[in-house]
Amino acid sequence: MGYLDLQQQLVAYIEQEKLCAFSDRILLSVSGGPDSVLLSHLLHQLGYQIGVAHCNYQLRGEAADAEEAFVRELARTMNAPFYSISFHTRREAEAQGKSIQEVARDLRYEWLENVRQQEGYDWIATGHHLHDSVETLLFNLAKGCGIRGLHGILPIQGKLIRPLLFTGKTQILDYLHANHLEYRQDLSNQELYYDRNKIRHGVVPVLQSINPDFGAAARRTMQHIREAELFFDYAIQEWKARVVQPTDHGLQISWAELLRSPAPPTLLYEILAPYGFRGVQFISLFRKEKLQPGKRWYSPSHCLVSDREVLLLEPLPEHVPGKIEIPLEMEEVSVPGGTLYLQELAAPPPDFPDSAWEAVLDARQIQFPLHLRKWQAGDSFRPLGMNGQRKKLQDFFSDLKLSVFDKEKVWILECSGQIAWIIGHRIDESFKLLPESTSCWHFRFEKD
Repeated sequence: MGYLDLQQQLVAYIEQEKLCAFSDRILLSVSGGPDSVLLSHLLHQLGYQIGVAHCNYQLRGEAADAEEAFVRELARTMNAPFYSISFHTRREAEAQGKSIQEVARDLRYEWLENVRQQEGYDWIATGHHLHDSVETLLFNLAKGCGIRGLHGILPIQGKLIRPLLFTGKTQILDYLHANHLEYRQDLSNQELYYDRNKIRHGVVPVLQSINPDFGAAARRTMQHIREAELFFDYAIQEWKARVVQPTDHGLQISWAELLRSPAPPTLLYEILAPYGFRGVQFISLFRKEKLQPGKRWYSPSHCLVSDREVLLLEPLPEHVPGKIEIPLEMEEVSVPGGTLYLQELAAPPPDFPDSAWEAVLDARQIQFPLHLRKWQAGDSFRPLGMNGQRKKLQDFFSDLKLSVFDKEKVWILECSGQIAWIIGHRIDESFKLLPESTSCWHFRFEKD
């Protein structure tokens, strides 16, 4: 069998999936194996503008060097530009604490994208075929995944295209042999040490014994799943609009609306997954109908906390010292969230500031150094306007209906161990200006 049948199928698949235009420049990732060799020949025969890129992972000694030489010669026979790079893959994997396969993949795609941009290619193409996609589906299923793990390998992701996903390994080898095309075989693909090879040589043959046309059946199933994803994503976006409200620094998730959705755990996972959370973190959350106030969940970058009838999501705060000292000579101090400005006035201003972010305090009560700190359990003060009655800060915050995150953002100006100003809210009665006050300190907090 010649090129024609497979060429026609390839052209039809590129058009069906809208992978690229004939005028586009395509950078091919070529290992020297049958899949990438066939893709190179087919695109070359069809007249596409191609470049050939090869990665030498320095894992198999002379065999790896021979593969690089083979791919270089392949590019020469097609009169295509050739690009190559060598990686210290094993050393890099040890340094990162990752598997060799994972590191090799990351290094390859990062380098290919750099070459694509620098050399002006429109796309990067790989030789992944139908059976690679089936193996990915089975691998994800074995590990546990959501609906997106069941669509196999996608034909297009960003600037990466996979034009051979319509055909399988047997068909690829048949065409290569029929047309006397040379290729290199990576013997590591036969080793059962790797999980994917276990699937390739152990699981897939069993499924093919049940259904000899298993590859085609799996392809149809993956296509159905891709289409189902479109409806899934549409429904998720519709429900997100009902459940999620943006806040100044994150998100607020309505617990009541979440429970009204058809699948609350799935919806919550889809909302939080972009922030580094995992679905298993919230299993216990749905065992009770009501939220447990103050319960927290963490991702590497964010914190989720239950607060009354909502879940609040915000980035993890920067490290803040327990107490920041303000000496007399300091005129401003920056902290996470804003900057505090200090100014001594020889006489009280004619009008008091009408902003909660400004305070004018009696100079006779101010003793340096002052301190900025966050609130602590047991804090209390005498809020201005309450006839000198002492109030716990926790109760003061509750009256204001501050969320857990809002409380943690509040800064306190402390003088001689006593709260002088809850910045943004209230000063202490002891520091207010009196008719006999002659001088004062003006404090102004500007939020970032």
